[in-house]
Amino acid sequence: MTKKQKLSIIAIFAGIIIIAAGIAVFLNLRETQEGIKNFQVEIISDHNNYHVTKNEKSDLLYLGEYLRIMPACQGTESAFGFFVTGWDGVESDDDFFWWVSVNGEDSFVGVDEIPLTDGDIYTFTHTGGW
Repeated sequence: MTKKQKLSIIAIFAGIIIIAAGIAVFLNLRETQEGIKNFQVEIISDHNNYHVTKNEKSDLLYLGEYLRIMPACQGTESAFGFFVTGWDGVESDDDFFWWVSVNGEDSFVGVDEIPLTDGDIYTFTHTGGW
């Protein structure tokens, strides 16, 4: 395979990745709501037999802002924003992490980019174990 063919293949794959990322961001874009929002935070860890649903209320705009002040949530700041590391003492490790979904749909953006919306259910599932 020539160098030109290799570069063409790399360019095609890079284009596909950029298009897929753009679609993922577009599908996850939602407008923010001003004012008080009532919502639920659901925490599931099957391997710890832990399942809690918390009814919450906030006037903040984004989930990440709220999680930073929520006593049950443990997390750390990273170059990509707030990273959830635990809930009520159930911590992540090398094999498990917290996956977030909104109203049953997987989120492909971080918690700092998820708008708080009245009536939404934010589910954090302790998953992994590959």
